Amino acid sequence: MSAPVTLLMAIHCHQPVGNFGFVFEEAYAKAYEPFLQALERHPRVRLALHYSGCLLDWLRDHQPGFLSRVKALAASGQVELLAGGYYEPILPLLPEADRQGQLAQMRAALRVHLGAEASGCWLTERVWEPDLPATLAAAGLRYTMVDANQFATAAAWLPPNLQVREDEFWDLLGCYTTECAGSSVVLFPSSKRLRYWLPFQPVERTIAFLKRLRRDEPVAITFADDGEKFGFWPETHRWVYEEGWLDQFLTALEQEAGWLTTTTFRDYLAKRRPDGRVYLPCGSYEEMLEWSGGHFRNFFAKYPEANAMQQKMLRASRLLQTLREGGGPPARARRSAVTVNGSRVAHDQLLQRATRELYTGQCNCAYWHGVFGGLYLSHLRRAVYAHLIAAEELASRAAGDAAPVTALDADGDGVDELRLRTGAMSLILDPDEGGAVTEWVLSGARLNLLDTLTRRPEPYHRKVRSTALQAVAAGGSTPASIHDLVGVKERDLESCLVYDDHRRSAFLDYALPRLPSLEEVVRSGWAEQRLWPPGPFRWRRARGTPRATLVRDLGGGRVLKTLRLDARRASVECRYELDRLDVPVTALEFNLSLRDGRYLAAAGQGADVTSFDIEEPALGVRLRLAIDPPATLFHFPIETVSESEGGLERTYQGLCLVCCWALDARSRPRSWACRLRWSVETGAPSPAPAAKGRRR
Repeated sequence: MSAPVTLLMAIHCHQPVGNFGFVFEEAYAKAYEPFLQALERHPRVRLALHYSGCLLDWLRDHQPGFLSRVKALAASGQVELLAGGYYEPILPLLPEADRQGQLAQMRAALRVHLGAEASGCWLTERVWEPDLPATLAAAGLRYTMVDANQFATAAAWLPPNLQVREDEFWDLLGCYTTECAGSSVVLFPSSKRLRYWLPFQPVERTIAFLKRLRRDEPVAITFADDGEKFGFWPETHRWVYEEGWLDQFLTALEQEAGWLTTTTFRDYLAKRRPDGRVYLPCGSYEEMLEWSGGHFRNFFAKYPEANAMQQKMLRASRLLQTLREGGGPPARARRSAVTVNGSRVAHDQLLQRATRELYTGQCNCAYWHGVFGGLYLSHLRRAVYAHLIAAEELASRAAGDAAPVTALDADGDGVDELRLRTGAMSLILDPDEGGAVTEWVLSGARLNLLDTLTRRPEPYHRKVRSTALQAVAAGGSTPASIHDLVGVKERDLESCLVYDDHRRSAFLDYALPRLPSLEEVVRSGWAEQRLWPPGPFRWRRARGTPRATLVRDLGGGRVLKTLRLDARRASVECRYELDRLDVPVTALEFNLSLRDGRYLAAAGQGADVTSFDIEEPALGVRLRLAIDPPATLFHFPIETVSESEGGLERTYQGLCLVCCWALDARSRPRSWACRLRWSVETGAPSPAPAAKGRRR
């Protein structure tokens, strides 16, 4: 008689930091709660559950009874609870101290709130890098799940009888030991077939496949995927619960118990040894590798905006680690308290608060782009920035660092940028990027005013132009897998496919042969008229004051940009000069992340403009631009077309402002200057309207 087949299942549930409250509520009602109910109805089905720390925090605050039920399932042995980075970071992207801190925080939370001692780890987005065994072993974790495709390069050294090729899928059965520097963990290869089939195929088809896996020796196959697909993905709630797919599946697992067993990963390893040794390259699931061009870190090359967040996170982490190791202020200062928001806070408490903010800002979702929107969702980016800004400022206070001008490599390219700082705001200037300002932080609001996104081509934009494009999938006997959905959420998206030739930052300057039209500005076509290509500036900084001058030599003349922060009020002034240059039209461009209802619907322009206001009442932030001499001013909303699980859609990414000055040819001076001053007002946020947003 053939030996049994073991089905190992890990269900991962997560909502990102910064996601809307109604999304948490809907995910709970449609997926998390009914899935737990189904498990309670089928006590002989055993599996592993993972809830991210972001979701655990929400559940503790809003659904504490749910956690009590999870605790009971774990105590009975039906459910194993997996650890992971608390705020769902991509572990390989973190310094080792942060990896250990995130893992320790999750293990402690499971122990305190759910009475569980975790020995396995959920790997965020199943992103694997070869040094992770040392990290996991040091954290007291013995095993994790990665996708089967990651084992493909080692197929020749894996047991042939445990490799299954059928249809277009390749499955690897069992589990395998890997190590780094002598520290070992066990890897369970997760089946792509089961990831695509559950819950989108009839139960009978999955059971028939599992039956075909029977061998002379016991075998195991792993399924590891998102809990949201069981009810929260489009059309799945009807199929999974109303039409009973999940109960049918769990019932079938119980009925086939003569040859098919379910258990937890911990109990499986207590009885079975790994099936071999393996060494894996960097990887993730196949779709992630497609989105990232083969390596997760490529997101930071494709999207400078993601790299900016990542590098800011790393700066805060390095500063905190230096302080933990005894660097920074002298011992007497470390024993004293620091004033934060009017309250005295001890040095150690300051570090703890900064660390908590840092870990929260490491939540992965806003750092990359795939079918779930990720980087394209501005509310997720804004939340990450808010926590990173808080972490960096708290750490700076703990370090006693208030230097008004600092040279630092802000983007990790090996070349220094320049930071200007006051108590109210800070700027990062990139001389190599055309003297642009790439970060503009308002300290009190914890806001990066330049948290925008460049309009760039994405592979799925071809779908928008396809005549075969269908409406979002609906109907049919089974729901479409999220990987097969092709749809749009609104009409006329093709007209929104506009691409930029530069990063949407601020204080960008241009020289043009004529005044552009509004349409040229909106469609980014006017930049082709540049009289000189973008190029680097050299810089001079003023010591002891938050001011810097950027200089670029052009032929027999030069361009100068001098930026100065006002130490007494929240404002930044820019003096822009053309010295010995004959230019018909010059322009300065700004891209701001504020959402002002007056400018969302359409582009506009004005002549002889001396001032411009933009505000976001929900944040309590208002900006006023003073312009001297008056300029022709263009403005338009920056909108991208991105893919979410609900289909292709437009997303607001910020407001572009372009100030243009036409210099009369008859009296055009060879030297010319303008002055712009941005003043910032912050106050109590006004009540925000009901949000309209997307799911994870």
